[in-house]
Amino acid sequence: MLVIDKYAYSNRIVKWSPKIKGLLWLLGIILAFQPIIPIKLVVIVVVVWHTLYATKMSVRVYLHWFYAILPFLLLSIIGIVFTMSPKASQIYYPVHLFGNYFGVSKVMLPKGLRLGVQVLTAVICTYWFALTTPFQQIILTLKAVHMPALMIEETMLMYRFIFIFVEACEQIYRAQKLRLGYRTFRLSIHSAGILVKMLFQQVMINYQQMVHALDAKLYDGEFKV
Repeated sequence: MLVIDKYAYSNRIVKWSPKIKGLLWLLGIILAFQPIIPIKLVVIVVVVWHTLYATKMSVRVYLHWFYAILPFLLLSIIGIVFTMSPKASQIYYPVHLFGNYFGVSKVMLPKGLRLGVQVLTAVICTYWFALTTPFQQIILTLKAVHMPALMIEETMLMYRFIFIFVEACEQIYRAQKLRLGYRTFRLSIHSAGILVKMLFQQVMINYQQMVHALDAKLYDGEFKV
């Protein structure tokens, strides 16, 4: 059983209707994509508090769930806010490079931060839904709203591999930290490279295991959901 399944089946609101949870999750996603930043921040605080309360999870353990996501979020924001311009006035802390100025764009910085808050809000709401709702109930909810079978199958596969990925990342990171793999900056870079390599290998191993399991069950290209 995955760690997320343990929380999903033993939290304080496990008996809530999955349809109600689904509607609350949808409301959270709508609020995440609306333009008013203070509302997003309120949603983040409320949902994080309720997630910790419902799952009886410590803040430290909760933050571990973001280790595999935050690097991608930060890289996306960096790709948006850093730019090159012929005018230094358009850049924060401009660095002259190849006849242009490189730095943080004054125009794109607010947009990048807004996108970061938006994505973080959506992820936090999704974690609340996933950590408090057994996956079987999620599938039943998707079937109740007549979601196409192909999308339900994709959801099943994504759910399995995303949280296997997160759990594997946490286990490898914990093992490296116990061996003082992040004691210095140079060691941290080396350990991070090993972490990425091992995660890729683990994903491929899990994929092969799933293929063998499906072949053993005479999989014909369609999941019975």
